Amino acid sequence: MKRIKRTLSLTGVLTLGAAGLTAAPAGASSPETETFDEAEKTAAEEYWTEERMANAQPADVEVDEAEHRSLVDNAEEVARGTERLVQPTLSAPDPQESPHVGKVFFSTPEGDFVCSGNLVASENQSTVATAGHCLHDGAPGAEFADNYVFAPAYDEGESEYGLWAAEELVATEEWIAAGDMSYDVGFAVIEEQEGLTLEEAVGGASPIAFNQDSSQYYTAYGYPAAAPYDGETLETCSGYAQDSPLTPSTFGIPCSMTGGSSGGPWFMGSGPTGAQASVNSYKYVFNPLWMYGPYFGESAEAAYDLAAGY
Repeated sequence: MKRIKRTLSLTGVLTLGAAGLTAAPAGASSPETETFDEAEKTAAEEYWTEERMANAQPADVEVDEAEHRSLVDNAEEVARGTERLVQPTLSAPDPQESPHVGKVFFSTPEGDFVCSGNLVASENQSTVATAGHCLHDGAPGAEFADNYVFAPAYDEGESEYGLWAAEELVATEEWIAAGDMSYDVGFAVIEEQEGLTLEEAVGGASPIAFNQDSSQYYTAYGYPAAAPYDGETLETCSGYAQDSPLTPSTFGIPCSMTGGSSGGPWFMGSGPTGAQASVNSYKYVFNPLWMYGPYFGESAEAAYDLAAGY
């Protein structure tokens, strides 16, 4: 996942705006998938040395202000409005209190990249939710990422649970076809190790919810790697959600996390025990104090159902 020029920046890193969504995007579509064989899964686990993990770059998308000037004409007004609502707070939780949250590592022809992800409850007990851009560029003709692994409870360069390779990647059709930020949702089905599912190994998974009222309190988790963070520790931020002023079916919370936090979960409520209902997705360049995520509607649910039933 290279840096993609689009109207908005993925959180992978840049910034957003604000305002409570209640309606899901209309009409679910057919999710897109990629499957890995045993040789590819083994190669993925062997690929990720400490050095490669340390050097992996956060995937992000950048705003081209020259081409999309209308998006930033009211930038100062939007930024002032969101700042008045609440200033973002950030804290560093203990990864062992939420071992289902971790880092995602993957490769594309452009290099090695890192995002965040979260194990959600599923029939196969091995489904990790993340952002669509953390497994596919979101452009016609692009391929899914490879060397795809999940490191649960990552902390300071390691995970006591080790690296877990993906068996299958799933993304919404809308993301694959056109990089639509309203559908920036993906799932990775993780292999079993020594007869254990990922959920059995880490001791639990998060509930996941779709078609919820988004105008409520959320807590976001992730591993921001772009300055001033280094990607080595889990961070969290929280607040009441507001609809995006520019992008349909996305909503934001006050949050200063940066690139690398993309794909990290949004839990309903004030901690990691609530149901996941979105992911860190993007920010508006003109307002780095707010993080935005896609509404988990019918298309996200269809992608989840396909992954969970793998």
